[in-house]
Amino acid sequence: MTLPGDALLYTAIGSAALGVFMGVQRPASNLTPADLETFANGGQIEYRVTNPYLPLALVFGLTSVGSGLAWAMKGQAPAVAIRQTVPAPVAPAWDGSVPMPTGSQLHSYRVGNPAAILAQRLRPTLISANPRVGKGVTVAHAYRQAQANGAAVWIIEPKYHPKEHWYWESADQILGFMADELKTKDDIEAMQEEMQQFIFAWRQIPQRPKVLIIDELAMLKVTFKTWYESFLKPQLVMELSSGETDDRALWAMTQSSLVGDIGVSGGMRSTFDLLTLQTPTSQGHLESLRASDKTIPAIDDPALFERSFSPKQAVFYHSALDEWLPMVAYEVPKLEPQPPEPGYAHRTKAEQPPTADSTAAVALPRTPVSEFAGGQNTPDLALILSVTSALYQGLGRSQIIKDVLGYKGQRYQQGAELYDRIKSIIEENSTHE
Repeated sequence: MTLPGDALLYTAIGSAALGVFMGVQRPASNLTPADLETFANGGQIEYRVTNPYLPLALVFGLTSVGSGLAWAMKGQAPAVAIRQTVPAPVAPAWDGSVPMPTGSQLHSYRVGNPAAILAQRLRPTLISANPRVGKGVTVAHAYRQAQANGAAVWIIEPKYHPKEHWYWESADQILGFMADELKTKDDIEAMQEEMQQFIFAWRQIPQRPKVLIIDELAMLKVTFKTWYESFLKPQLVMELSSGETDDRALWAMTQSSLVGDIGVSGGMRSTFDLLTLQTPTSQGHLESLRASDKTIPAIDDPALFERSFSPKQAVFYHSALDEWLPMVAYEVPKLEPQPPEPGYAHRTKAEQPPTADSTAAVALPRTPVSEFAGGQNTPDLALILSVTSALYQGLGRSQIIKDVLGYKGQRYQQGAELYDRIKSIIEENSTHE
């Protein structure tokens, strides 16, 4: 620290003068007129001499000496180095945030990568957000990173629009259809059966870990109302509550802001992760979501939106972090619309070029994709294995038809016919002594 030289010199001279002035002051005594009268009459008195200005003289003298030395050193205060033991650095646990480079902003802050968090944790997760805030692109980047780590990814997509095929083109299996184009009761029931078989088959694949992504829960609930309540909701609850123990991860995506829409009570909230994306214009969705789940904090700092790298200024909350963070930006491939191929599981074929942006998705080689064979007369291997396991456990015919194959009510007879075909296949291929 540098001090003005003139100020130090004037301080030294002034302190010296004050010190001398205080030092030459006449000492004071304790004698009073009464003491003098006593002494004049021959009495004894106690005589003491005091110097009340001596402490001040010493203070001013020391100040003068110090200022003079500092002035002599040209205003440079001596630096004192204190040696201390520096502990070895410890790498912090990654919390999903990306620190800003030093010096890139006036005030540094953190941004988060929700896709990387999803891919790293691979837990049952409910993903809730309004349309067109980045939910699809985030999940698309997440499952590609999960595949890079060895996970199998299956997807049920009831809004399989050609403009959004690129989201899901790298999945290992996809059941894609347009729910709003199912016109007849037979079409709806056929699709319900395909979705049931798809879920059962996913459970039976040996690869671990494995991810099932179900998009547009709100649309499924409206289109398949009875089936949603009687079949899909119990399946969602089972996967959210116990799928993790078998290395299964269900990512359920919805526009709805009500956690109760998937049949999850408040007591089960801690069994699954919650991810929500919000923008400056989605306050209504956020307020409804917070009313449904009291653990979600409010967004107290509006500057979070301004710090987001997302084109929509999106911020996100993940229950593992328990805080709101601005989002990184994800690369969105530009694919030319292509005419749909026959069948529901059309996939675009354009490759995604690798990118040097560390916040973009992991660049992956193309994953061989096989079509899911549903709605055929011959039962698939997954269903045969499911029934074989149920028979081995001692389950009865009716229980297998209802609980394993998922046929109840008016569709029970159809399930009974499927069970008989499967059982005959099992018996034909059994080894007898």
